[in-house]
Amino acid sequence: MRYKIFILLFLVFVLLYIYLDNLNPQSVRLYIGYGKYYETSISGFVVLSFILGILVAIVIGLFFDLKRVLDNWRQNRKQRRMGEFTESFEKAKAYVLRGDKEKAIESLNRLIRRNPDIERPYTYLANIYISTKELDNALDILRQAQTNLGKKESILFKKARVNKELKNLKDAEVDLKEILTINESNIGAMNLLRDIYVEQRDWDNAYEIEKNIRRFVKNQEENRRFIGIRYERLLDAYSKGREENSEKIMKELKEIIGEDKRFVPAYLLLAEVYKKMGKLNEAGRVYGRGYTKTGHIIFLLKMEDLYIDRGDPGVILKIYRRIMDMSPKNRLITFLYARLCLRLEMIDEAIDMLNALIVEGIDFGGLHRAMAEAYIHRGEIAKAVEEFRRAFPIEKVYIPFRCDNCNSSKEEWQDFCTTCFSWNTINVRTEDFLKSVSGDSSELRVIYEMNEWDKEETIEDEQGY
Repeated sequence: MRYKIFILLFLVFVLLYIYLDNLNPQSVRLYIGYGKYYETSISGFVVLSFILGILVAIVIGLFFDLKRVLDNWRQNRKQRRMGEFTESFEKAKAYVLRGDKEKAIESLNRLIRRNPDIERPYTYLANIYISTKELDNALDILRQAQTNLGKKESILFKKARVNKELKNLKDAEVDLKEILTINESNIGAMNLLRDIYVEQRDWDNAYEIEKNIRRFVKNQEENRRFIGIRYERLLDAYSKGREENSEKIMKELKEIIGEDKRFVPAYLLLAEVYKKMGKLNEAGRVYGRGYTKTGHIIFLLKMEDLYIDRGDPGVILKIYRRIMDMSPKNRLITFLYARLCLRLEMIDEAIDMLNALIVEGIDFGGLHRAMAEAYIHRGEIAKAVEEFRRAFPIEKVYIPFRCDNCNSSKEEWQDFCTTCFSWNTINVRTEDFLKSVSGDSSELRVIYEMNEWDKEETIEDEQGY
């Protein structure tokens, strides 16, 4: 319709031209350069200008119409392509649901060849390989995706996770750093990179990454993780044996304890530093403070070794008896005291304590094993054999530990769970024994303040922790 109007207007202008030409016979010159010109009537010049304007408008209109037709064609083609892609993709997913993995993989590979610029087939196929533990194949698909799609965060992150699973930690580190170059606030990438550094025991880099994470995430879990990494840096510095580091390490350990009074590893490392400096009484005070704040039995076990090595087992015996007076129903403490008596060859008292537990209905392998060893010391082999039979199968440890976070079993206490990468989570396994002295017992503190070792060493100001 528009073009018919243009043609009609064109005819009108032609008639107008003829009419004006008869009324205006004068002519004008239209110079085009270099002295050349065209001569025409005034009416012809005016009408020609109008006609040229209309022709230009028609050409421009044609251009926009052609562009609109081309855009519509492209859009329809894209929609048809996406429709075909969606249909094929849904068929591939249906193969997966039916358990036909081979057909699903074949369909997805076909989709990737036809649509190399769409991300979904790559990630879905990679997930299939990951679910079947074919990690090398998953990695190949993700590399292909990166080649065809460029460096996208989602592809790089999945590739980093696969590399981490394959123990290609350096490759995973490169991918994660690339993500953080693209988006420095990608929390998932920072978390995975920090975990890689933790796994590699690269505490300095783990510390820097964790500081960045805490800019975006502020919760108790990240605070605990930050404290754990700080502790590991101090442990690493202590293990290098530099004497000049001792004061700095002690100061930072006290800061950690000030931030989290229930962080057991910091107490134990601080006590080790005191022991290395020859301040055994201070080490004992730290163990005592750690126990009163946390109720963790590792402090009692450490105190056993400390006082026995010092040649003063009476102190640890007094501590156990005081705790049993304060908490007579704490069966774990009773058992630990019986083990200590056995260790000190106080056989009769050990047997009395163990029998008291058995009478109360306590029954676990470590109890019967300790009783058997007590009978061996007495020379009562028949009774020892009977107790060993009750203890069968004999565990490697008297008191098994577990991680409160992932529930993995441990043969001994550890400051760090290598299964779930968490700190301060290893505790006693037996549920009946999880209850310990809680709070800050002033009575227990008196034991350390009145110890005769205080007379031999200067007590430092410990208000910092």
